[in-house]
Amino acid sequence: MPKNVSRSAVMEPAVAPGSESNRLTLPVVLGLAVFPVIAAVLASTGMPTTEIIPLLGYSTGIGVLAVLVLSGGRRLVAGLAALVLRASQQ
Repeated sequence: MPKNVSRSAVMEPAVAPGSESNRLTLPVVLGLAVFPVIAAVLASTGMPTTEIIPLLGYSTGIGVLAVLVLSGGRRLVAGLAALVLRASQQ
């Protein structure tokens, strides 16, 4: 270890804890890319757009509900409730 490096600088982590959650990961990118792909496939099979959009919306709602139930996400529920409250007051 060089002599001019302080001990506190060596002991501190290089990356702040919790900053990893802000990174784009493969599941996040794939989750965002799946919906346009599904919509394009359904449209190419002849399904009308008036049916595709609600189908994707309902499937998103079911997915969010499943994540909330399985993860016990109280903080997420509180955040969603605050968002709905703010949106309803505007």
